[in-house]
Parts: sequence; structure tokens; C-alpha cells
Amino acid sequence: MGDLENGMMVQHASLGLGKVVAVEPKAVHVFFATSDARFATKLRLPMALPLLSPAASTNAWLSHLSGFVLDAKSGRYSLAGTWLSHADAVARFTEMVPKGFADPSTVPDAAERRERVPRWRRAHEVYTETLGGGEGERLLAAGDVAGLVERALRVERPVRALHKDAEKASFEDALKDLDVARGYFAALFELLATPGPEQSRFEALAAAVAAMPGVPQESGWPLVTLLPFIARPDVHMLLRPRFASEVAHRLGLELAYEPRPNWSTYSALLRSADVLLEKLRPLGARDHVDVDSFMHAVTAKHPRPKPQLELVT
Repeated sequence: MGDLENGMMVQHASLGLGKVVAVEPKAVHVFFATSDARFATKLRLPMALPLLSPAASTNAWLSHLSGFVLDAKSGRYSLAGTWLSHADAVARFTEMVPKGFADPSTVPDAAERRERVPRWRRAHEVYTETLGGGEGERLLAAGDVAGLVERALRVERPVRALHKDAEKASFEDALKDLDVARGYFAALFELLATPGPEQSRFEALAAAVAAMPGVPQESGWPLVTLLPFIARPDVHMLLRPRFASEVAHRLGLELAYEPRPNWSTYSALLRSADVLLEKLRPLGARDHVDVDSFMHAVTAKHPRPKPQLELVT
């Protein structure tokens, strides 16, 4: 085999498909798809070279797995100690939600979390009723920006408690300047008009949000991604900086996070969300709303359910 490089997908003769996470003069560290531990396997060089070959197949989850660091004690590269394998994450989710995505309201936690999926679904319904089917574009063409703002706030209202962040400017305040709001809605409808997210249209929406007065840099992320996620949860995703970074850290997902809204970070989030969605479809996941629900369920601290005592009569 030729030169080994970080990020390369390789096939081992006995260990299977893996991803190179570090290369040293006398060793290569490979994380294998079948691994249920957080440590990469350390293979000695040059003895390992005859056993490795460029991978003929790929693995979306493995290719996007990131966040490996050197453990000084063992001399091996590993994911964070709080990392959850996909099997562990699914086990945690199904313990809390035995019926899977068929009944996400049974999550044993605060009412806000129990109602997460129903609230997002309701917001999507309101968007469809008030701005969908070309209605938003019609209002924009008629110059009724105030009407657009009123309807957008009506869409946002069911999920307001779900996307608040300490550094986030309020959605209502961001839309008070009607001239700025006009540019925002024009860019939003352009982004939603395509079958899938496009870089140039996403960047135009990010620029429109950046023009909003008094919006801190990281607050731009929820403002850029909120309505696309509500309108098209099949292809878009809400990015809340602190939560997205925590999820990437816990689940080993690629994020390439930067505080300023940008296509590189957003497209990485979408790829990771799509990978999770495909892995969660056997549990009944339909779109990124279910992916968002899964992320919250498996990364939040939940009390373990108390055992039910059987009464003996």
C-alpha cells in the first residue's frame, strides 16, 4: 500500500473497514467500523502495511467521525471519554423511549422535552398554512413585509422555548427593521426553493442575518437555520452553537464549527444529520426533527426510571 494519510479509509485483512486517525513514523492508528470502544487500534509499521489496502467501500458514519485525541497514558488515540457509540446511544434512547419515534412524547423528563417533537411538527404545520405553497413569496412580491414578520413569529411561537440560547438575540427583535427583514425573507425563500440546500443561497441568507442590527455573531446561527428547519425538516437542520458542539463531541460527529454562520460548518452538520437519520430509520425516524429529538435524548442527563414495584395480594 502507498502512503498512509489522516482521514484515509482503509481495509484491513482481518479487522475490516477503518479510518486512519493518526500516522506516526513507526505506527498507524486506525478506528475500525466494528469497534465498540472509543480507542483506535495501533498498528505497527511497516508490519501492518501488507494487511492494509485502500477501501473499496465507504461508511458514512465512520468517514465523518472526528475528535480523536492522543491519550498520553496509553499512547493511543481515542474519542472523548464521554463519547457514545451509536449502539450505546440507541440503547439509551430506547431505554427512555421504548416505542422509538412512534411515541417520542414518552421521554421521562421535563414537559418541554416531552413535547419537543410535537412542537416542531406544529410549527411546520403553521409554516405550511401561513407561508407555504408560494404564499410567502406572494406577500414579499406585494411588499407586505409586516405581514411576513407577523406570520413568521406565529410560526416560531410554538417552538420559542426549544431554541432559546443565552447568546441568542430574539427572533422578534431581529425582524423589527422591515428593510432588513425584506432581505432576510427574500434570501429565505430562495434557499427553500431548491430541492436541497445550496451553498450560494445559504450564504446569501447568512449575509442577510449578518445585516440585522444588534445580533451577536453566534446568535446568527439560530436565526439563519431556524425557519429553514421548520419549513423543510427533511433537508435542513437547526444549529444551536452550544448544543451542536456538545452533540458533535459526545457522538463523534464532524462539525468543523465556527462562530460565524458559514457553509462549511452547516454542510458538515447536514451530513452528520443525514448519517444519523439513515441509522435511525429502523426505529421509525422520518426526518431531521426526529434526529434532533434523538440528539437531545441521548446527550441530556436523564434520571433513570424508577422500577415499578409489583403489589402482592
